[in-house]
Amino acid sequence: MAREDQYKLYQLSNIFISKYGFSQIVLDRYRHLSGEEAWLVNYDDPRFNMIRICFDTLSNQYDDERIADYIAMMKERTGKDISFLDIHISREECEESKPYPVSHVEEGFASGHDLHDFYPEIYEAIHPVDNQESEIRDLAIQMRQALIERRRKYLKQRRPLCTYVIITICLALYFITYVLSRTFSFNSVLIFLGANYHTFTLGLKQFYRLILCGFLHGSILHLFTNMYSLYYLGSYCERKYGTVKYLIMLFVSILTGSLSQSIMSGNSLLCGISGAIYAFMIVFILDALKANRMNFYSLIPMILINLSINFISTTAWLAHLGGMISGYLLYLVYQDSYNKGPLFLTVIMIVLLIMKFVTIKTIEPFYPGNDMEVVNMLRHFGFDSYADKLMNRLLQLYSNYGG
Repeated sequence: MAREDQYKLYQLSNIFISKYGFSQIVLDRYRHLSGEEAWLVNYDDPRFNMIRICFDTLSNQYDDERIADYIAMMKERTGKDISFLDIHISREECEESKPYPVSHVEEGFASGHDLHDFYPEIYEAIHPVDNQESEIRDLAIQMRQALIERRRKYLKQRRPLCTYVIITICLALYFITYVLSRTFSFNSVLIFLGANYHTFTLGLKQFYRLILCGFLHGSILHLFTNMYSLYYLGSYCERKYGTVKYLIMLFVSILTGSLSQSIMSGNSLLCGISGAIYAFMIVFILDALKANRMNFYSLIPMILINLSINFISTTAWLAHLGGMISGYLLYLVYQDSYNKGPLFLTVIMIVLLIMKFVTIKTIEPFYPGNDMEVVNMLRHFGFDSYADKLMNRLLQLYSNYGG
């Protein structure tokens, strides 16, 4: 049953959310704003980045252990030091024996830690009302609007421009692939544009294909699935970790994915940004589980779609696995920059994959038809000199490998 003066909890919470930039968090599903306490965070606040507001009931007076657990939980989630403030809605004199600052506030009453210099409006926040239900409803609307507006500003300030550019590049390359495939075979066009293919990547030492192949896609369904996932998961990772760390994760996961699949799949045609998608997906899942965010469940359909794709016979599931492992290791690196273990493992994994890839002894089967068509495409676009050199290198390659 709700307390008769529950509106006071809303009045104080509204001041911190609407005026001082705090947001509500749920640390315990059984204790939240609709109960007898509210937990608020603002990591940009100059004094306290975590505040509890509660009624001064017996259950809340003797819960130092629970508070300590919550503070430790938030420190683990964020990697930040937590400065905690406990505010009680009470007319009792405040105890000074707590290990953290405590303030008692009521209508016309204040005791304990003086908050006037930081949050002067909280002393006037609690006031009597004629209609308590209406007050709670109006304050809930105000807090929700404040959070929506803050979210809107955050998204505007931290637009994932790099993700948008990558999506644009992938769409443009697929359009070029589609146009050229009306004259040449689809696979030859993919090889021409940079797909990962042993004859060219390993045999002709065109190692840039291990990265470039991530921006090419083999079908409209392949493209749509990856771009849909990249829009949500890539945007999240870019906003969370910044453009530089995002790009590092993108290229490392594409590289490890390409190498993982190439080592095991023989001379097959590989393309797609799925390795990076799986890296972003594991990062998002780990962040969501760590922060206990409810919006994790809204992305379950997309996650299931990506996981189910691995059961299609033509899917490069080893590339997905390689991307996921690199994403997990880089997630550990980003969480704790002082722990060099995950960074060391990431470097070792990449080095071992490269060493294994470059020591592949055979390239088979050969696809001379596609190779010659790539040469003809170069001639078609006026690169005759380069086409001649490429032709000679291919003939030498076929001779070396018994073709």
